[in-house]
Amino acid sequence: MFTSFRRESVRLSIGRFKRNCTVCQSNRRRLDRSYSKQSTLCSIIDNSILRIDSGLQTRSRMLQNTIRYASSTKDTTQKKPIQKPKKVTTLSIASKKGRGEKITMVTAYDFPSAVHVDRAGVDILLVGDSCAMVELGFETTQPITLDQMIHHCQAVKRGAPNRPLLIGDMPFGSYEFKDVDIALKNAYRMVKEGEMDAVKFEGGSKARANIVKHVVEGGVAVLGHVGLTPQAISVLGGFRAQGRTAANARSLLDDALRLQDAGAFAVVLECVPGNVATAITEALDIPTIGIGAGGGTSGQVLVFHDLLGMLSHPHHEEFVPKFCKKYASVGIEITNGLAQFKEEVENGVFPGNEYSPYKMSKAEEELFNELMENNPTEEGETRASSSSSQDSDDSEPLNLYGDNKTGLR
Repeated sequence: MFTSFRRESVRLSIGRFKRNCTVCQSNRRRLDRSYSKQSTLCSIIDNSILRIDSGLQTRSRMLQNTIRYASSTKDTTQKKPIQKPKKVTTLSIASKKGRGEKITMVTAYDFPSAVHVDRAGVDILLVGDSCAMVELGFETTQPITLDQMIHHCQAVKRGAPNRPLLIGDMPFGSYEFKDVDIALKNAYRMVKEGEMDAVKFEGGSKARANIVKHVVEGGVAVLGHVGLTPQAISVLGGFRAQGRTAANARSLLDDALRLQDAGAFAVVLECVPGNVATAITEALDIPTIGIGAGGGTSGQVLVFHDLLGMLSHPHHEEFVPKFCKKYASVGIEITNGLAQFKEEVENGVFPGNEYSPYKMSKAEEELFNELMENNPTEEGETRASSSSSQDSDDSEPLNLYGDNKTGLR
């Protein structure tokens, strides 16, 4: 009993000594710090392992998704090849009216304009006889010929070959004859040579409706045109709005009904009061396309140059139709660009090194300098001396204008 008591007393004494001993306390703190560092290191390692594991899981999921996507893409490519844009037809135009969807049409005359119209997704591209005024500078539409119209139609076809409905305007003097076969023959030329999908005739008289019927029966789709008919400017006495009296408005409705009965797939209404155009649209089963005829028609048409402000010049501004909204001022940018080009050329800024891409090799440059120093007088001597240079010229593609078959860009 006494022995165990003494042992306990000695243990407690030693404990008090250690707590009071500076050396022992210092050793304990070092041990505590060492343990703390080890715990921190273990925690860092654990977190790193968790992050690595999470990253591996994420990469695994991404790889699986990539494999699934590649597999589905391969299958889709094999089963569903890339399709061309769906062609707009006279039937799809009629369907748009039935669904209450507006029809869009733009009048354009050349390749670059057609490219832009096609990219914009416009439904119908009309190659109008207004080309005579807008592109050729005449005061009326009457001077342009069928051959000239076909020339412009071919350019438009190359610019918009697949999607929009292409319509060629039959020019003045190509269809008005009593012999309706003349109109059919020229319509065939517009379709076969001009590569148009349909043609357009102006007027809705009984005689004109008879021509339309004969052409439609011959297999050519026809777009009618009533209201202001510019080809008849000599009879109308100028470019004047039509249908502004009750009698004239009723006459326009009769013309449109005759064209519908003759087989026209749609009718253009130009420069008539909005209420008259709306009444005609509601009376017809076929679509109407308005130009200066209010918003009640089945669709709208404007000329490419007018709606983009291509001819932004004070003189031209006087003749822009009141009904034409200008969606851009491209003409101003064109004028500014041309003025800047002129200024840079005159000041020696253009072309500079940036736009002088064609270089001679060092060896050819030395040979050329030698030829210039010798000043050869005979053409044959120059040709013989520079035969290797000629070979180099023949083998280097220039990358111009977009023709990949000839090495052109």
